Amino acid sequence: MEGYKNERRTVALRHAFRFWKNLTKNYQGTVEETDFFFPICAYMSRDDIAILILETFPEKELKPLMEAKSSPLELDTDGAYFMLNTVWNESNLRQRCKTMLLNACDKIVKTKIQKDTDADRVFARRFKRLCEFLNLSELEREILLLVYLRSQTMLCEFPNDSERDTQIADFYAMAVDRPYPDVVCALSKQGKLRRYNCILDNYFFNNGDFGGYFSGFDSSPLADRYYRRYTGETLPWNFFGALADRDGTLLCEMLNARQKGNCKLNILLYGVPGTGKTSFAHALVEKVRRQSFDLLLGEGDGTNFSAATRLAGIQIFNEHNCGTDAVLIIDEADELLRTKATLTYMRGSEKGVINSILDSMKLPAIWISNTDPGEMDPSVRRRFDYSICFRALSGEQRCHIWENNIEKFKMTGMISDSTLKQLAMRYDTSAGGISLVLENVNRLQPSPKRVGTLIETFMKSHCELMGRSVQNGSLSPSSDYSLDGLSIKGDVGLDRILGAIRRFQSENDNPLLSQSTDRPRMNILLWGPPGTGKTEYVKYLGAMLQTQVVVKMGSDLLDQYVGGTEDRIRDAFADAKASKAILFLDELDGMVQNRGNARHSWEVSQVNELLYQMENFSGVMIGATNFFTSLDPAILRRFTFKLEFSYLDSQGKRIFFERFFQTPLTAEEQARLDAIPDISPGDFRTVRQSLYYLGEDVTNAIRLSELEKESRTRRSSHTTAAVGFRVA
Repeated sequence: MEGYKNERRTVALRHAFRFWKNLTKNYQGTVEETDFFFPICAYMSRDDIAILILETFPEKELKPLMEAKSSPLELDTDGAYFMLNTVWNESNLRQRCKTMLLNACDKIVKTKIQKDTDADRVFARRFKRLCEFLNLSELEREILLLVYLRSQTMLCEFPNDSERDTQIADFYAMAVDRPYPDVVCALSKQGKLRRYNCILDNYFFNNGDFGGYFSGFDSSPLADRYYRRYTGETLPWNFFGALADRDGTLLCEMLNARQKGNCKLNILLYGVPGTGKTSFAHALVEKVRRQSFDLLLGEGDGTNFSAATRLAGIQIFNEHNCGTDAVLIIDEADELLRTKATLTYMRGSEKGVINSILDSMKLPAIWISNTDPGEMDPSVRRRFDYSICFRALSGEQRCHIWENNIEKFKMTGMISDSTLKQLAMRYDTSAGGISLVLENVNRLQPSPKRVGTLIETFMKSHCELMGRSVQNGSLSPSSDYSLDGLSIKGDVGLDRILGAIRRFQSENDNPLLSQSTDRPRMNILLWGPPGTGKTEYVKYLGAMLQTQVVVKMGSDLLDQYVGGTEDRIRDAFADAKASKAILFLDELDGMVQNRGNARHSWEVSQVNELLYQMENFSGVMIGATNFFTSLDPAILRRFTFKLEFSYLDSQGKRIFFERFFQTPLTAEEQARLDAIPDISPGDFRTVRQSLYYLGEDVTNAIRLSELEKESRTRRSSHTTAAVGFRVA
């Protein structure tokens, strides 16, 4: 037991014996755990304990215990813990046993515990500093010290983990010699000791956060364990464009309206990772000339542990900075805000704890999360004063980010405007990815000729690592595409559709016209067999209108979870609106079939969501389907124009044959081509690709034979089945 007294700090030992004396004095029950006597037995040998018992109790009082049939007392062989336990549990000896132990305790403290050392002074000073930092009451300080000493095995483990909360509080009340109700209040979840994560939910000391500080190994300031003032670079306010003008202006007003001392304001920035949420938060705080502080991510060996530390940091910041111009930025708040278990995630935090923190904030706080709002309990969501959803970056937004970062790294003139636009459209990456790539290229100080190649190399590597898509080429029509050869049924020609869209787009630039409730929407349906030119026509429109086309397949929008498809539909329309792009929904039939045939409620809700978005979309939306009759009637009514793309007629066949194969047809060959039923522009492309590597000896006869095979294949296949899939 000598190690016990040598390794423990003297000042802590004195407190440990003080608590043990209080517990010994106040506890009236029997002792089941022999560790109860740990402090005494740590400093007295078994022989010393035996002599002490014999000096205190006459032999006639000990004789019944020695002659007991079950576990008799044997002073010459029993261990110290067992002897004390046997005497204590004899009710008529208990009071004198207490006196014996209290006197022995005083003697140990007086004669066997050495003088204070430098380590003692460090511990005492740091414990006092922590209590002052947390503004703990005298009772809270006593309890914290008691729990700490238990963690350092300077006291017995009373009661053990299996005991109920009420028993733990009862033992603590006796040890600190305070009324039970006061101790229960101090140990509650609402008390500072639990809120600040000094004591864990199992009433153990949080050694991970404070152990190193008390021992002197960790000398960092207490506040720096939770939050730090942001000193990094802040992006210019105009960097955020429409976001700064729309949401940013209102948020600035809200922040300026909060006066010191009454500044509760909870702002939520959520959405896709890498879309600039954190940069926007810091720029916003700088815009209103306040000081931004970042809540640290915490240092724990488990997710829940780190989350508890961060929650404590929020509340500590709230108390320490009240009345200042500080704004707390809580980045990566996913685990803190995830208060509703889903099929994907288990619940992260208790909604009651988060709600209490949100309600008690005395300073503005900006919460940043990639968590879907559906993973937050509704009671948590409604406590945010304002929220902004950051969706995936559009091509136009990425273009602005490229421009700003090129200027930031002083690379202006090294990348042409056309190359910049191609990079923005080609690489679907985040703002951080763009900045990282340009930073690495800039450090190499390459020649202007090498800049483009290096950017492509770095960006491809980054996108592959992040699982981001790379667009191979622009969405432009094939050089073989021709409006002249298409077979379109309807009174409105394709050129007139182009003119109608131009007029629609010009009205969008006029606020008075674009906001009119009677203004028709520009929703266009292209339907007909596969390969008849629907997709190429959309590419053609994008090229002629010089407008980006956002393509979403029906299967892209389907989600395996209930409600997920509706979210993806909303996101698709929102992305197109943000980019001022044409939204092209290809294979529409795979997603929104007739509600009359629906077997599940979510099949109906998907159609309802698309109907709502089509009705309220201010841009150009084009849908394409091979199965016109399978669409819901309400969906069909929402289309301003409906164009049927049919199989090629005689003239169309000749035009596409000569365009794809660059050869004229004889009269006999033309007659043979006319006799081939149900062929489309896509069939000509398929045949040309299959014959490409056969060399120059390919004749028109061979080409016509292959076209005939394509026609037979189509007519023999079961093309009446719906394309796409359904979620089970």
